[in-house]
Amino acid sequence: MARPPGAFQSITFAAWRDRHPRQDRASDRYYVTLAELLVRLGSFGLGLTWKVRIDDAGLVTRFAEIEKASSGVGIGTLELLALVAPDLQFVDADFAGYAGNDLTVVLREFDSTSWDLCTTDASVVREFRQHFPDAVPTPEDVLQETPGRPTGERCDPTLLLIVSGC
Repeated sequence: MARPPGAFQSITFAAWRDRHPRQDRASDRYYVTLAELLVRLGSFGLGLTWKVRIDDAGLVTRFAEIEKASSGVGIGTLELLALVAPDLQFVDADFAGYAGNDLTVVLREFDSTSWDLCTTDASVVREFRQHFPDAVPTPEDVLQETPGRPTGERCDPTLLLIVSGC
């Protein structure tokens, strides 16, 4: 089904990957970090402002610092990248990228096992699908779930992000 221009497209892919046989092998698997995903966004993501929601942020000082830095007007991509690079791993978190007042991309980490990418830009989806060939369309029920909310309470899937307090 064709989507109208500006409609969100969403994919889900594994956060833990097998290493390529020619890569340095401290272990056979590696974790896809937020830093890697921000870099993969390329020029699309460079000018975005980010709002962050991290479950249990109060338990980890760096998580709380990232949430605090993104409160108010949000933080730029390079500032967010500096806070999370090179290897910060989250458990459940949402990272919403805005171009002005328009939500254009959401990166959601679920249980340190998968990432969801939801964006209005088809070229970003193509790039991520090429790099993460296991990516599949995100199930509708996942799009509507709100981490940390009581069961049955839903957000509008076009808003997706939870920092807005829906």
